[in-house]
Amino acid sequence: MKAARGVYVLSLEVWGEVTVGRLGRWPLAGTYAYVGSARGPGGFQRLERHRRVAEGRNPVRRWHIDYLLAVGRWRGAFVRETEDPAAECALARALAEHLPPAIPHFGSSDCRCPTHLFAVPDPEGFLQLLAALGLQTFPEREDAGVRSARMR
Repeated sequence: MKAARGVYVLSLEVWGEVTVGRLGRWPLAGTYAYVGSARGPGGFQRLERHRRVAEGRNPVRRWHIDYLLAVGRWRGAFVRETEDPAAECALARALAEHLPPAIPHFGSSDCRCPTHLFAVPDPEGFLQLLAALGLQTFPEREDAGVRSARMR
């Protein structure tokens, strides 16, 4: 059986100054949304890798989001199945119409998008926006004791 694939949005809280690879140091305070794609053979299993980084069980920093997950608090993940290779950037553009950008070039080094990371000033409105964009909640594991932020 083929793994489900598509696009996703991670929601996380980050408080404090964070160094994000070559993008440098950034002061962050609040809730953020990151747009990514899971179009590889593992599909949405990529989200489990992200969750392991957030839980402190994976020290590897491979993508920009890993730097935030390592110090932030996982708030949830939202997915939409699609085979469309342009869906990730289309989703980032849709969020950019409603949310302020957080860090330029974050998560978008392989495309022309200004960023794939957005500040979320209104978490309730954010959930409504995700639903309107066709995203569904990615199931949480029963043992998902994701640790609290270390940067408070």
